[in-house]
Amino acid sequence: MSSMDAFWKRFENKKKEGGRATPSSRQPFRIVKKEANVSAEDSGGGSEVQAVDPDILKKVKKNKRKRIQIKNDDYEQLMMLSVPVRFPQGMSLYPTQKLMIVRILAALKNSQNVLGESPTGSGKTMALLSSTCAWLKQYIDEKRESKEKCAVHGNFMRHEDDEDSKDGIKKEEDLAKEDIKPVIGAAPKKKEDLFEEQWNDDFIPHSPPTAAIVKQEVNAEVKKEAKPEPVEQKTSECTCLPRVRIYYGTRTHKQIAQVVKEFSRLPYANIIKHTILASREQSCIHPTARKQPDISQYCKEINSANGIGCTFKTNMRPRFEKAAPMRDHLQNNGTVVFDIDEVVETLATSYPQLCPYFSTNRILTQDADLIFCPFSYLVDPLIRNSSDVTIKNSVVILDEAHNIEDTCRDAASFTFTEKEFDDSLLSFRLKRIAIDTILSKNTAEEELAQMEDFSITMKEFRTHLLYLEHLVLEMLRWVRQVAQHAKTPPKSRQEGFKSCTMSSDNLFASLTDPENGIDLFTPPQSPKHAAIAASFDTITRHNEPEMQAMDQFKPSSTAIVCIEKWLYFQTYFGNQQYQTTYRLNVSVEPVNYSGRFNNTFDGDSTMNTSYSATNRTRNSAGPRNMQYKEENAWVQEAENDGDEWIDTDSSPTGHKAIFEGCKTSVSLWCMSPALSFFDAFSETRSIILASGTLCPMDTLKTELGMEFKQQVEGDQVISPDNIFAAVLPIGPHGNRVQCTFRNTSDPDSPFYSEVGSIIKYVCSNVPAGILCFLPSYRVLEQLKTCMTRNLSMKKIETKKVVLFEPRRSSELSNVMDQFDAAIFNPKNFGPTINGALMFAVFRGKVSEGIDFADDRARVVISVGIPYPNAMDDQVNAKKSYNDMNSKEMGILTGDEWYTTQAYRALNQALGRCLRHKNDWGAMLMIDERLERQTGNLQSGAVSARVSKWIRAQLKSYPSFKTFNASFREFIERQHAVVKKEELEDEI
Repeated sequence: MSSMDAFWKRFENKKKEGGRATPSSRQPFRIVKKEANVSAEDSGGGSEVQAVDPDILKKVKKNKRKRIQIKNDDYEQLMMLSVPVRFPQGMSLYPTQKLMIVRILAALKNSQNVLGESPTGSGKTMALLSSTCAWLKQYIDEKRESKEKCAVHGNFMRHEDDEDSKDGIKKEEDLAKEDIKPVIGAAPKKKEDLFEEQWNDDFIPHSPPTAAIVKQEVNAEVKKEAKPEPVEQKTSECTCLPRVRIYYGTRTHKQIAQVVKEFSRLPYANIIKHTILASREQSCIHPTARKQPDISQYCKEINSANGIGCTFKTNMRPRFEKAAPMRDHLQNNGTVVFDIDEVVETLATSYPQLCPYFSTNRILTQDADLIFCPFSYLVDPLIRNSSDVTIKNSVVILDEAHNIEDTCRDAASFTFTEKEFDDSLLSFRLKRIAIDTILSKNTAEEELAQMEDFSITMKEFRTHLLYLEHLVLEMLRWVRQVAQHAKTPPKSRQEGFKSCTMSSDNLFASLTDPENGIDLFTPPQSPKHAAIAASFDTITRHNEPEMQAMDQFKPSSTAIVCIEKWLYFQTYFGNQQYQTTYRLNVSVEPVNYSGRFNNTFDGDSTMNTSYSATNRTRNSAGPRNMQYKEENAWVQEAENDGDEWIDTDSSPTGHKAIFEGCKTSVSLWCMSPALSFFDAFSETRSIILASGTLCPMDTLKTELGMEFKQQVEGDQVISPDNIFAAVLPIGPHGNRVQCTFRNTSDPDSPFYSEVGSIIKYVCSNVPAGILCFLPSYRVLEQLKTCMTRNLSMKKIETKKVVLFEPRRSSELSNVMDQFDAAIFNPKNFGPTINGALMFAVFRGKVSEGIDFADDRARVVISVGIPYPNAMDDQVNAKKSYNDMNSKEMGILTGDEWYTTQAYRALNQALGRCLRHKNDWGAMLMIDERLERQTGNLQSGAVSARVSKWIRAQLKSYPSFKTFNASFREFIERQHAVVKKEELEDEI
């Protein structure tokens, strides 16, 4: 039987069995490297369905998602600035949306930047997506036309090639003869042509290009250009339009899911291709990896040259090495428009099982026109340059960008711990000793010995390790010197704590201290910077075969990240224009102290500003900055252990702790967001910043250091009759309420009883969901204790399911599921339950990015004004910097900036309710200092006030009795409207 007959026989058998014999049903060929004592799930081989993380399977079973049905033919369309803008059928755009769309289109056409402030519920996300997608669709068509007309890539060039092929093409055998030549040092295939090599850089921390690398690239380009070309091609110039992508940045993955939901409503699916950038923490499905403290590092290790491999990544070869087959695979499994949870579920449960991380971050980015990602992938240079992010010529949207200044400052700020330096020193030293041992015995492993230049490569590698080892020793000397300046703060509430903050001049002097053997100022143009970068590049290189053999001598991730951070700091600080923006902070903290210094409001942990999350002392694994920590949850967990100097003689390096029993950290703070903002976005086509609280826009533009020619301030679209906004200066018991540190420090203060009584009153009179925001976790815990003691909490629990915002991000999803369940199925929790009460903190996980529309939040209660911690070194450094530069740079003064930070956080929390035009809700602000917000503000920063749309309805009630009457009337009126609408629907 011939091979063809055998094929058709197998095909007929498959048909009888109801199967498929097409190539797409076959398991792709792969080589499986088995090792002893390696389980099937770790081996990277096997055709059977592999086990995935059980939590993912539980989520799939629980959610049972309905696949989104895409109907690209059903839409409304408006012509705006000669661009056909599509939006969902039956939808009418608000005037605010139309204004924003026009401003965005004008900016995109002219390569300008946009600042857009739009109140909650005004359709900001829909306006951002519909305008940018409409413009991009038109641009893609124009780009296609430009390619057809291009003298280099156009159709007429193809016709000429066809004529040449008819007349002058050589025979295949002649070409074959010509190709048989001895080639020395043949150029390797292009990286993008090899699927396996597309991911190599994922395991190499990015480093600034060295002079040698740049020279090699230039030489390579010169060689390419030196090839003889036809005369007519030399005179031809490419007139193709450049490729443009849209990057849509949000602060959290929760926000991305909401934006993707809006995108699914637009008629652009399969026209505008999208993907999502997410960390392995968010997307890994490997069951063993999920149990590791550092998922990213484990993934890199098992997928390295000597690793055991990953089944889910191996399954991608060779069939899913390109974006088109991957999108077909997703679409065949009912996934067209997806968020990160949906793509993880689909790839984990379909066949073959594919790695969601590499699928979304490496494969789908190849043809993606719209890329959703957290801010960190765009702003943070370390994450941006190690990801498939191409900012040049792109359109960047930063949604909820009210904290962009803090985010950018943090991206250019770096913190190092004493133990981080010591662990790095140990890693470099141990790897160097390992090489010394092999070289001295001259007994390399058999396969390595076959390489003629192996010993030479090892000696070179050792040289680089030794150089970086000496560099870290020099850094430790520097830390020891600057740490001597640390003193106990005069008003410190933390026993044993010391700190100091030094100016940029003193920072520069400390880095150039020859008397103590310190020469650490290495700007990018200096020979020492080039030497550090060259050594760093060598020890992290994987591409060449001889370097893969060096994997066993590669230092730890702690050491790699330590050098990487130092290189980026020197790159920024070496720019003379921005040197004055840096401050050096030294902090010494007892290891047995459980709290954290430099946190928002009153010294305990809140979330997500550079004045709370950034300055926490970091663990030895070397967290780069706030964005890195948000993308890698293990960093936060690792901070609680493994970083203590318990015994001064415990360090194998012989290093003695600078302060016995204490943790010493040095922070290099950047005071200007312009540094990292310009570094990230200077080559974009357009950047669009949007939020409900961007004011004051003039000072924002100055701080960011870029020009924004298009600005838009939208009006509220919700009827005033649906908004109740009140300031409560007095509680039910007649005591005036002011949320200051003095009042909140005493657990028996009348403050807590008054606040608890107000919350109990609201819960007794309003069904559905209620949110209560407090300045800090300390105040939250004190309030909880007080309400439990006086039985207020017990009474509330007869009406509401009471929940508390978790400190860990990983726990938020479960808490929100309970919250929603209590809102929409309250009787499952008890016959008297009618909703839920959520306690949360300003700047926390609940205060931003979560949509509490309709019954999810009928009342938002805010307690106090969330000022940053006045005792925080970084806050005081920023205030001082602004005072020094406010007149010259046109930025806010220190006090104005300080107040602005508080009111932006307050406005964000208040905006959690009233999410669409027909929504209704109440906002209750508990603090007598907010009474002045109801009048005309005559002084202070423009943004030192609640949002304009809230202030228009805001009233202060001199007694709780008058508030009670107005509040009851509002709630009863809204319920009457709801009942009337329900009756009309039944009829």
